[in-house]
Amino acid sequence: MRPQFEEPQNIRRRNRARLMALIFENPKIDRTQLASMVGVSNAAVSNISGELLEAGLIKEVEVVKNTINRGRKPVGLEINGHGGFVLGVNILATDVSIVLADICGCVIDQIDLNPRRIENPEKTLNEVKHAAEEILKKNKVPRHQLFGIGFGIAGFLDQSTGELKRAPYLGWPPFDLTARLNQLFDCELVVENVTRSIALAENRFGVLSSFKDLILIRSGLGLGGAFISERQLLEGRENFAGDIGHIFAERGGGICSCGKMGCLNTIASGWAVMHMLGDARISYATINQFRRQNARLAELVSDHAKGSAPIVEALSRASQRLAMHILPICQAYDPEAICLTGPLGRNEAYAKTFKDELFKNGLKCQIITASETKIISPAMAAVYLALSNIVYSTRFDFDQVSRGEAEAKVAFK
Repeated sequence: MRPQFEEPQNIRRRNRARLMALIFENPKIDRTQLASMVGVSNAAVSNISGELLEAGLIKEVEVVKNTINRGRKPVGLEINGHGGFVLGVNILATDVSIVLADICGCVIDQIDLNPRRIENPEKTLNEVKHAAEEILKKNKVPRHQLFGIGFGIAGFLDQSTGELKRAPYLGWPPFDLTARLNQLFDCELVVENVTRSIALAENRFGVLSSFKDLILIRSGLGLGGAFISERQLLEGRENFAGDIGHIFAERGGGICSCGKMGCLNTIASGWAVMHMLGDARISYATINQFRRQNARLAELVSDHAKGSAPIVEALSRASQRLAMHILPICQAYDPEAICLTGPLGRNEAYAKTFKDELFKNGLKCQIITASETKIISPAMAAVYLALSNIVYSTRFDFDQVSRGEAEAKVAFK
């Protein structure tokens, strides 16, 4: 069998991506450290870093060390935030936002949209495109410096085909979402379920970065989840892994937004809290009803409602049910950490009951809740999606930078 040879340009692309990622994750790292971590020669690192410096993607910085040395001062490398930009687009049933960030992950600007007909994907995506053009024009971002767009969607995609399989809260039918986005946006892009994008962002850049195996649960009106094993997202046969809101929980239970009866959503989510308090008789019928219920839930979990015994009791009861149904999953999966986020994850009563119930039943992994720890928002998760999957990966188009101002455009074609 003949040995497999890799094209030199592919090797260089891979090494460049690894160098940029390491510089992003380790500001002020020096060239010798980079060579050791990547497994290439000092000369190779010097060549690649020279390219990146010339392109304005990284910069040299003085490293202050506690040693007396009259020779040349140590020089480290950092990402140059002004060297490029990404957009993070978050599309939920309750809100749509577009964040412009630099390649350091620093937010430059944000636009919040309220699409008139969010249940119509074509109209919504065209509104998003228009707003994206506006935020780029407003901040004078040249076309060649927009490196990618991350989309966090309240739905599930088949990553092998790019097709949207299910988005019940948005009311979108199955269609080739990725292909349509590629038609609308002349740019590298990546699309992912919003809860999964939060889990991926936290696992690479946030408070969950030290864990290889974890479960993230997002609790709002409904429940969403994501499982990560060995730092890889678990997708499942039909790409619905982690969709905990629709696991069977109660025989003869209430009707869920999906049309089935007894889903976990009906007893453990924000809808369950509202049902207990008599604020909602059904989970979801129209997008306008969804938004009204979401606004009402925000009132129920606000600081003003902390002193209400019925509200606290309903939150605690729903959270206890969530914990008891997640417990066997955790016992079987054996994660290092569980993270509870979302509007209810930020609520003290809901989060504390969830944590206490799991510990009381012998779960020994680390439990992190958004009521105690700041968790990456859906909008920022979309930004990190673009950074990790495009800018700091082999997908990054270095030639786009080298083409320079000659092909610069402020808006999409």
